[in-house]
Amino acid sequence: MEQPPIKPPRGVKPIKETSGLLMSVIRTLSASETNEQRDREKAKLENEYKQSDRKLDELILKHENNLTKVMQLFSALSQQISESREKIHTVKENLKACKTLLHCHRDELRKLWLEGLEYKYMLQLLEEVEKMIEVPNQLTNYLAKKHYLHATELLVRAVSLGKRSLDGVEGLKELSQELESKKEHLHLQLVNELRQHLYVKPAQNALVLRRQGSGKEGLFSSPLQRSIELRVSSRQRTAVRRNLLEPSKSTSKKKEFEIEEDLEVTDPEADSAKFMGILVKCLMLLDKLPFAVDKLKMEMQSELLTIVQRTTIYINDYSAIQSDIKQTKQNALLELMLTLFEQFKEVGEAHALLLTHLIRAAEGHAVPVKVYDMSLFWAQVQSVLQLLLNDYLDIQNISNESQLVDNFTDPNDISSYFSRRKQQTKKQSLFKFEGSLSALTMSSNAKDIPSSRNSREKILVCSPDANNITLIFIPLMCFIEEIEQMLKLNQGVSCSLHLFVANYITDGFIMRKRAETMVQIDMAVRAADAWKTTVLLDATTDYKPLLLSAITVEKCIREWRELLRTLPSYSEQLLKSVCIALKEYKDTCLAAYQGIVQPHSEDRRICSAAWLKDEDISRFLKSLPNWLNLKAQQECQTRNDRRKTNRDLHPEEESPEDVRQRNRREAEILGSNLGEGGVSAGEILSDMLLLKELAQLQESMEWFSVRMLQFIRELRQEPSLAPAQSTPDPPLSVSSATLQQLTSIAQDFDELANTCLLLLHLEVRVQCFHYLLAQSEYNKETHEPDPKVLELSRVLANVDEAMTSSLQPRKCKYIFEGLGHLIAKILISSSQYMKNIDETGIQRMCRNVFALQQTLTNITMTREVALDHARHYFELFFLTPEEILNAIVEKGPEFSELEYMNAFQLLSRSKGVKGTDLVNKYMQKLCDILGEVGVTV
Repeated sequence: MEQPPIKPPRGVKPIKETSGLLMSVIRTLSASETNEQRDREKAKLENEYKQSDRKLDELILKHENNLTKVMQLFSALSQQISESREKIHTVKENLKACKTLLHCHRDELRKLWLEGLEYKYMLQLLEEVEKMIEVPNQLTNYLAKKHYLHATELLVRAVSLGKRSLDGVEGLKELSQELESKKEHLHLQLVNELRQHLYVKPAQNALVLRRQGSGKEGLFSSPLQRSIELRVSSRQRTAVRRNLLEPSKSTSKKKEFEIEEDLEVTDPEADSAKFMGILVKCLMLLDKLPFAVDKLKMEMQSELLTIVQRTTIYINDYSAIQSDIKQTKQNALLELMLTLFEQFKEVGEAHALLLTHLIRAAEGHAVPVKVYDMSLFWAQVQSVLQLLLNDYLDIQNISNESQLVDNFTDPNDISSYFSRRKQQTKKQSLFKFEGSLSALTMSSNAKDIPSSRNSREKILVCSPDANNITLIFIPLMCFIEEIEQMLKLNQGVSCSLHLFVANYITDGFIMRKRAETMVQIDMAVRAADAWKTTVLLDATTDYKPLLLSAITVEKCIREWRELLRTLPSYSEQLLKSVCIALKEYKDTCLAAYQGIVQPHSEDRRICSAAWLKDEDISRFLKSLPNWLNLKAQQECQTRNDRRKTNRDLHPEEESPEDVRQRNRREAEILGSNLGEGGVSAGEILSDMLLLKELAQLQESMEWFSVRMLQFIRELRQEPSLAPAQSTPDPPLSVSSATLQQLTSIAQDFDELANTCLLLLHLEVRVQCFHYLLAQSEYNKETHEPDPKVLELSRVLANVDEAMTSSLQPRKCKYIFEGLGHLIAKILISSSQYMKNIDETGIQRMCRNVFALQQTLTNITMTREVALDHARHYFELFFLTPEEILNAIVEKGPEFSELEYMNAFQLLSRSKGVKGTDLVNKYMQKLCDILGEVGVTV
């Protein structure tokens, strides 16, 4: 089917070919001169018209259907146009009639129009009144479900409506006042809700998480374990919380603060971050945002103190059901601090979220509010912790402790207890807390909140004590480190809480601890029987009673060692205090030693003590084999004690000849120095109690030096000597100079112990010279030994009894070993001082030797072969000089040439031989014989 004809577009005019052709024909006819031309033109036109008719007929036939449709459509359109013209004409007639009528009733219409406006406005007011009446119920519903944003928007609209359009409605004045009052109270409720989400809920969440996390091990676990866990994880937790100071960085680009409230949510507080944003927007709508920020800043410290009080009550309630009250009280403070740290961190995160919303609100809506930053919050946290530490560390009584230090005189006065020393003046106050930074901070805080802090009843989990710092120091410093990292302080700059703790420990705690240690040492050494009272630490035979003062000081050192573990950051200051205490105790022990060996003036000295002051003699005694053997046994004993092994420390048995050779040189040196002048009674220690005190002092000093050296090894973290721990403490930062000073002091104690032992060793030998070389009157007819010999035997027995109860067996062996050689040397040398000797005298000397030999045998539990040698010497006097010479030729020399010469001279004096010719003859023969056989003695 062919398409119907298309109407040409408007504005397009068809080419008027017909008119142009007609004009051309008209011009041709006008210009023709004859009828023939006109006929030809006429015939031409007729022919063309016929062709046109024929073409038109063909086209009509061809487009008959389309033409029919077009005609029908044209007829319909023409009819519709005619009808529309009739209607328009009718409307025009009506409008003309209305115009005519309106001109007739203009005033009446204006009046009706105004009345319609009034009725419409009254209807609008009635609708607003109905809405106002429903506002209280809707507001109550919103507030009950904590849909604060809808409630605030509703209330703001209602109050604004009451002030504008409904201001003159008398019936709504009471309702408007009620809504105005609710608006004034709503911002307080919003601030309280904000306070709940800033402090109460974060603190409760932290407490619940901590209780759940410690459920397996109990709420109060080991303080050491807690401290180690905190040291390990503090850096990891700090990295997570570093962005708390800059909460607005990620959201600062947002220009608008838009937040929506979902009415279908049953618990709007579940999402705390969004809920706080809603509260901020509500306060912004109420124009109370500046007031809320100021209120939060003003009440920040009091709210933190409230958290402390609630947590303290909770810890007290939990600790009340524990069985071990003492242990619980010790761990309760640590648990309180750890819980508070977690709570403060949670509260800090809540403040960071709040600051994010505040900054967005202030920037997005141009609210003039001075937003605080996180540094203010952490400053308040530090102030609260300072107040808390002030209660638990008993800082308010630090001034009383400083008075104790003032009343305690210079520790050098302890030494003056034993010797005459110049008294030193009293020290000034070591520490006054009133002028420290922490005291000034606390006083300013107290002025800021006079009623909130003072009105609270102080509820503590444990009694205030300065030693509480040792329980909480490590976790406290971990928390301080996190605060300083979040505050982004420069290198070397510390926060106020760090300075507070540092001032307290260095200027208060360590000073007071040092004063307490000095007082304990002073009380231990100034007691009436301070150098007599002993305590047996171990019942085994290798251990002997130790002086109570040494045990007291060692206990103090162990306490300081514990302080090094709990206060590792102050190891240098602690060790310096240890050095001071040890120096004073060392001076006291030296004074005690001087009080024993020098009881009178400088002119009256004990012979053995005077000898030991000579460095050559002291070095000689320490170079002898018996001393070296003793020190080797001591070192082996110490090493085995550290390794906790039981090993036989007794050396192999030595032959009598080896023992004689080992002790011969000492006997010769002592004999050459003491054999000529003798020793008076004033030059010996005749009181056995003094010798026992020396022995106890030696044993205590040696034990104390060993413990000190072990303490120093632990400080140096030697792997083989450090105690085994599953989680070892970190190495302490101790300077080499301090360690060297401690080592020097420990060596001084060891040197004092060596001096005491050498003195006892020498004293026994000096007393042998005193008794054996003394000239005494005795009954020549009796067969008993000399009285001095009997007295020496008694003295040796008493010395053995005193030493055995005070010294270890190896030391007793050192004191008495070689004594038989010395006694034999003294007895043999005494022959040169005898005027004569007879058979009775020879027998008496043999009995003297036997008595001494029996005494020494009972002491050393070995036969003293050297005294047999002395007895053989005196048996020579039963022989004649010729018989002695013949015996030398037959058996060889048994004694030295000098001893034989003294024997020949005594035999000559005893037989009354005058002159020296005969004696010289025997001596010459002796020289010849000894030159031939060789001296083997």
